[in-house]
Amino acid sequence: MDSRATPDATVSNNATANPVALPIPLSSLLGGIVAGTSFLRLLLPATIDDVFSLVPHHTIFSPVASLPLPFLWNLLTAHLFEAGLLRAVLVVPAIVYMAERLERLWSWRSMCLYLAFCCISSSIVLLAWEVVEVFRTANEKDFFSGTRGCSGLLVTLSVGLRHAYPLEVLPYVPKPWGIQCQHLPFCIATAYTVLGLLGPQLIPEWPFAPIAFFAAWFYLRYLMWFSHAKAYGDHSPDFVFANLFPQALRPIVSAVGALSHNLAASLAPGLLRIRQPEDEERPEAVMYDPSHTKDGAVLWNMAGAMSLANASSSLAWPAAPSGQPMPGAPGSKEYDARRAKALKLLDESISSLLVPSGAESTVPAHPPENLPEMSELPAANGSSSPKETGVPDSEAASAPV
Repeated sequence: MDSRATPDATVSNNATANPVALPIPLSSLLGGIVAGTSFLRLLLPATIDDVFSLVPHHTIFSPVASLPLPFLWNLLTAHLFEAGLLRAVLVVPAIVYMAERLERLWSWRSMCLYLAFCCISSSIVLLAWEVVEVFRTANEKDFFSGTRGCSGLLVTLSVGLRHAYPLEVLPYVPKPWGIQCQHLPFCIATAYTVLGLLGPQLIPEWPFAPIAFFAAWFYLRYLMWFSHAKAYGDHSPDFVFANLFPQALRPIVSAVGALSHNLAASLAPGLLRIRQPEDEERPEAVMYDPSHTKDGAVLWNMAGAMSLANASSSLAWPAAPSGQPMPGAPGSKEYDARRAKALKLLDESISSLLVPSGAESTVPAHPPENLPEMSELPAANGSSSPKETGVPDSEAASAPV
């Protein structure tokens, strides 16, 4: 019996593992919040922008005299709705799809911490930049203008999807294009950045995308707790920041990233310390591996996971609850049958290479029985043998040629 857990079973196992489960899936809740708040903004644009958008004045100073409390929730809520209904219609399905894929592997608490950290970090960086620009340009209008949009949320979810399913092909995309989940974060962040620079009035929240691109990687690299791996962060070489970029840009990003990491590690060595492999074991990515299960739940692992270079495994396959190897694992019937078939094909290939070309058509593999005598065979010039013509051997020898 195959002990690999199905996605539905994984969701149920993750839900039962949490002390308190949400009444509805987090992906549906997140999509409903984005769709509902975007629709409310069409009805009450000024109210929604003042209360939920990232307005520097409202976030630093309270806009209500009787309530001296800054609108700090704007750091998070600014990422949860769009300014236009058309953009919301395009964004909500993508958010629901990516969040649904991630909640198969992460608990809802881990996912909420991940989204909150990335969104709030993006808002803090943008808020600091806007305050500096106000002091530099003396333009107070930007200090009271709001910023809202789901670009940072989209990039955050795409980085998580890239970490969990890097080699999975994106749905509804032509297969010849070869676009996988590992290409998604860079494509989304680049699209928002280019469109924002070309038309800042159309996409004023474009800075959320590149900031969330780095914040999401930083959280998964150093801060996220992987319970089954018993470790904080994915410190494998497969998940360095340069691997989120195309191949042509990786040397430049690697040089800048190494310099930045060394500088930051000197300031915070405990936070940015990278785990080293033990006993000469090559560190692998902390990734989703359906072949490793425990009590029917799909586990994460740190070794034996999918590598972006090739699929490899440095850990032994787990055994089924009955003590027998899992189907397809070394020692199982399926594995032995595939191995015997592969060895047979290899032997046949080697034998075919050893036989000279054209020899199979002229020389039979086994000589046939009851071959005729040489005297019974016809002569090479097509004439009959002496015994067939009835001419004595002496006359045949003296006959002129």
